[in-house]
Amino acid sequence: MAPGGRWAAYQRLTSDCQREGFLRLRRQISAKTNQGDCVTRFVPLKHRTADEYRDVPTPTFLDQEIGNHLKRWGTVEVDGVEALFAPRERGKGKMPTASTYGYHWRKACAAAGVVTPDKKPKYTPHSLRHFFASTALANGVPIHEVSRWLGHRNIKTTVDTYGHLVPEAWDRCRDVMQQALRSSPVRAVAVAA
Repeated sequence: MAPGGRWAAYQRLTSDCQREGFLRLRRQISAKTNQGDCVTRFVPLKHRTADEYRDVPTPTFLDQEIGNHLKRWGTVEVDGVEALFAPRERGKGKMPTASTYGYHWRKACAAAGVVTPDKKPKYTPHSLRHFFASTALANGVPIHEVSRWLGHRNIKTTVDTYGHLVPEAWDRCRDVMQQALRSSPVRAVAVAA
């Protein structure tokens, strides 16, 4: 999963999303895709129009993994675009849902040793989104950039959710203001008598 993403969001990855060093996200799967006989439909991103997109930086290892996925599995044409993740029922136009990947998520968590004593995953796929945001912020990435990458339409959402993760900003501000506003030592000027 790419940084900053929502679990369902990455089910919409298409071959035209990958760029070197980032993903350009343009569409998502319609919320009604798997209801009844509804076929797969790609729709604009949440709070976006069809011509808008969201760029999300990707670390080198993730670019490589996406490349490996494409080499091994290729793409599947869905709703007129080349999707990275195959529909559950090839030819029927149904996309995988979050529950489709539940088995694999649980298996990966167990292999990584991140399960509770009753063998349930300690984390959810959405935890990866929080990890991305909190790690970026804790390492000095500006909150307005993180907000944009998360796809928050309003930075207030990001500040309200993650603002507590940047307490060092207070210390940085104090230091900057101290340097900018501290009194310069007054030099005694000898007055001729």
